[in-house]
Amino acid sequence: MVVSLYSIPLSILSSPYKVVIDPGHGGPDPGAIGTSGLRETDVVLDLGLRVAQFLQGKGVQPILTRSLERSDVDLPLRVNAANHFGATAFISIHANAVNLSRPDVNGIETFYCQNPLSHHLAKEIQRCMLRASPKTPNRGVRKGRFFVIRRTRIPSTLLETGFLTGNIDGPRLATPEHRGRIAKAIANGIMNYIKDL
Repeated sequence: MVVSLYSIPLSILSSPYKVVIDPGHGGPDPGAIGTSGLRETDVVLDLGLRVAQFLQGKGVQPILTRSLERSDVDLPLRVNAANHFGATAFISIHANAVNLSRPDVNGIETFYCQNPLSHHLAKEIQRCMLRASPKTPNRGVRKGRFFVIRRTRIPSTLLETGFLTGNIDGPRLATPEHRGRIAKAIANGIMNYIKDL
């Protein structure tokens, strides 16, 4: 069962592995906008829902910070959910953008804050995403101070799954097929991390 913050049954507390999936933005905040008008909020919600389904199929309990029913969730609530439920990991999913005059800027990058386990989680997911997206530039795994990964007390990472404004990434992220591949890659990276615990 895929659950959101607003429909968590008590039985979830006994699940061995819980992963909070945080599709970025939502509500009145569309996030980045691509050259074709593609909105980050829509892309990352689709990715998050797909990641949750893949994880559930592997016996991991996904917890979505936002869903189709409730999409306007503030950042502290997202962080509190991860900390409160004692999740194994927190994954914040995003898509990047730059000025529309720079379609040459493409690539996948992953951020973590301080925790060495967060670094390991970020590396596993980055590696899997790059494998699923041939010819996409590797922008690396880097330290970042984003609120959602800075304030969580569990291993956490923030993913930038490509540039909506990029001439390579934008058209790919617009297709359900590519989003399916990236979502599966994210789930595989999470599973690789869990196996190493």
